[in-house]
Amino acid sequence: MIAGILVLATILRLIRLNQSLWLDEAINVLSTRQNSFWDMVTKYSIGDFHPPGYFVLLWIWIYIGGTGGIWVRLPSVILGVATVWLVYLLGKEFFNKKVGILSALFMALAPLHVYYSQEARMYSLTVFSVTLSFYFFWRLIHRGNVGDMVGYGISNVLVLYSDYLAD
Repeated sequence: MIAGILVLATILRLIRLNQSLWLDEAINVLSTRQNSFWDMVTKYSIGDFHPPGYFVLLWIWIYIGGTGGIWVRLPSVILGVATVWLVYLLGKEFFNKKVGILSALFMALAPLHVYYSQEARMYSLTVFSVTLSFYFFWRLIHRGNVGDMVGYGISNVLVLYSDYLAD
């Protein structure tokens, strides 16, 4: 059942992915092409008023596959679908598998989440990072093993490097 929801989430996030880039998306892509990795981390992110995490991801992604509109938006799609998976895991952890499936379905269909999972901006990374942090926090409280502690630490670093408002 969860596989079907993840397929649905993927399809919804791929619809209309080929539209032209918004101004802020285009500026990010052009800046990534024109700046070195170090400049994207130390200079560009300051001028864009966002932490450098997404710009690092975008810089690597563009140098792997180019600057096509669909290609530069794919990391957000992937992170959006991964967030739906995490919501399923949280619902299952909190209550049971049925609640996890229902929660994942709601997240897969959430209009704002679908919309921001289609933008070449940091929003999808932020939601993914915060959800991942909460997942590991919950596991750390209830299980307390080293793997959950490491996962919680890494996910909090992702939160800090994805958006200032998520802190």
